[in-house]
Amino acid sequence: MIPNKLQFHTFSFVMSFLMSGLMSLTMLAFETPILLEIFLNWPKAWAISMLVAFPASLFVVPMTQRFVSKIVVQKHNEVR
Repeated sequence: MIPNKLQFHTFSFVMSFLMSGLMSLTMLAFETPILLEIFLNWPKAWAISMLVAFPASLFVVPMTQRFVSKIVVQKHNEVR
């Protein structure tokens, strides 16, 4: 199991992995009409996009969390 102190890095890696895979596949599908060619080129495109996505997510995720916490109203002592 992964230690709790690595939760942020694990989250960033998994999010980057899934999103870069989906986006690289989508872009190849728009560019190339041949299914076999899409799947042959996808691993390289995914690897390159992952090299950008993971380091970027280490900076973007905390900035996004701070921004969202400022624009979302938090009600204290909410009665249910």
